[in-house]
Amino acid sequence: MRNNLITRKMKYYNLIIILLMMFSCTNREVVLDNGVSIKYFKNGIGDVVENDEFIMLNIQYFDYEGNKEFNSQEPIVQLKDSLWENIPFLNVISNLKVGDSVFFQLSLDQFFGYIPGANYPDSLGSELMSFYTGVQDIMTKEEFENYQREQFEKMKMNDDQQLSIDLELIDNYLKENNINAIKTESGLRYVVEKDGEGRNAAPGDNVSVHYTGMLLSGEVFDSSLNRGEPLSFTLGQGMVIKGWDEGITYFNKNAKGTIYIPSSLGYGSRGAGGAIPPNAILVFEIELVDFN
Repeated sequence: MRNNLITRKMKYYNLIIILLMMFSCTNREVVLDNGVSIKYFKNGIGDVVENDEFIMLNIQYFDYEGNKEFNSQEPIVQLKDSLWENIPFLNVISNLKVGDSVFFQLSLDQFFGYIPGANYPDSLGSELMSFYTGVQDIMTKEEFENYQREQFEKMKMNDDQQLSIDLELIDNYLKENNINAIKTESGLRYVVEKDGEGRNAAPGDNVSVHYTGMLLSGEVFDSSLNRGEPLSFTLGQGMVIKGWDEGITYFNKNAKGTIYIPSSLGYGSRGAGGAIPPNAILVFEIELVDFN
């Protein structure tokens, strides 16, 4: 118990030391009407965000024991409205300009008090959470719509580039291993190794599939065979990755085969947990057990 307490205190003291070092380059501090103190280590320019404008920011926050609870990997975009004045966290954000980097603290009561159903011990209500926030941009509605279009075009370009990379890797793998796969327009490749009977599965069918999922390296990340139960879902409804919604339609009942899925039809640049890295090509050995 005593060791745990010492560890918790050390985490908190280390956080404070780091923050003091960060803020040593400026002594600006602003205290809001609600009593929250904002300490600046970088001063921005321009005007604060107005109602119906969008603010783009990065956020890190630590709990009262100094543990990092959240770190935005990508900028967060929020639309300001009149309710921000009543919410301590958003009230702080509404006082920031583009380029501001700040530190502030809120009690658990201040941070969670406005969230319906928030549950924490009353004894912790006054404990302080620590926030580090930097503002990247403030945009009007029109500017935000333009930003979204630009981001979409960048994503599409990146997806197209990644698809070309994936297809080269898949086709080289197939060639090196003397695998004669059928190529589809989407980029998916598949091999039917055992024909089944009847028609192929189609969107809207309820299907049951046994599978073993692997990376192109052969590393297995999941298998229904280990669980002894096939995966059941409705085909074409977005309940599974795009590569499955398409790939299963090339098989009929009791058919077996392998589908090779480029990352754009899998988990894309996000990946999936620790087992599937970003932009991973997926290989599934499957058996379409049944459908109706």
